[in-house]
Amino acid sequence: MSQRGSLRSTPLGSEYSTASLSESIREYRYENGRRYHAFKDGKYPLPNDEAEQERLEILHHIYSLLLDGKLFRAPVGDKIHRILDIGTGTGIWAIDTAEAYPSAEVIGTDLSPIQPSWVPPNVSFQIDDAESDWTFARDSFDLIHIRHLNGGIKDWEKLIKQSFVALKPGGWLDVAEYEMRLKSDDGSLPVGSNLLRYYDLVNEAADKLGQEFKIAASLDKVILGAGFDKVTHEEMKISLGTWPTDKKQKDIGAYMLLIAESGFEAIGLALLTRTLGMKVSEAEELIAGAKKESHSKKIHSYNPQHLYYAQKPLK
Repeated sequence: MSQRGSLRSTPLGSEYSTASLSESIREYRYENGRRYHAFKDGKYPLPNDEAEQERLEILHHIYSLLLDGKLFRAPVGDKIHRILDIGTGTGIWAIDTAEAYPSAEVIGTDLSPIQPSWVPPNVSFQIDDAESDWTFARDSFDLIHIRHLNGGIKDWEKLIKQSFVALKPGGWLDVAEYEMRLKSDDGSLPVGSNLLRYYDLVNEAADKLGQEFKIAASLDKVILGAGFDKVTHEEMKISLGTWPTDKKQKDIGAYMLLIAESGFEAIGLALLTRTLGMKVSEAEELIAGAKKESHSKKIHSYNPQHLYYAQKPLK
């Protein structure tokens, strides 16, 4: 885990710079034993406590396995000076990218001030809402990175359009999002299982909020509509469990089981109780059943993962 502490102060543009954070932003919301962001309370349904931060950092490692050690897929080249990480979370991607590109300035934005204080000198963090009007200068970034904002964004068209405006001509957008559903190629995922019911209900809640997960599969239309060229979309599998024979997928599946211990609760608890009105005990029973079934080697399931990158035209 990264060292946690107060954020670095930064004068860069955002709705709230870290220099002006009020104490109220750090007075988090506590609910059902989990801690949630206070800035724009309720906008993002996942917690920001230590268990969630650990889950996010393991998830970062899963992406490293999935992408064979790469931080992103966009072919940016060596001449990259300014990078924006939207929804930076713990800041781990921004920090790793800053170390990989020491001459580049890296900015990470998030609703929660949970990033570490000791970071490379070319990294800064801001508290900001990705769906608010951006104050970043037009044509100012070489790369904009978006990962796992699914389930927390209502207006993807605005988000992608603002990314287009903020990118330099020739700059790249890199997006990694997951569908909140399980699939099985051999029919081993039982109908009526806790796993399927959990995923169905979480999607129902997200749809009700207007923050659907299923848009992850069709973001290429949104990216094209914003004006991007060279739009590339690749669907990959992230296995749940150690059932695959392929070593890479088996390793990914093992780490997915590790983060499932807190992940089912992190993703589902607020959506099931706040949005669908389930009793906490009922939601916890469903989550416990889903976690138990995820360890079954008889169930060969995986999440569809969608990877996009696209370039802003030079002209």
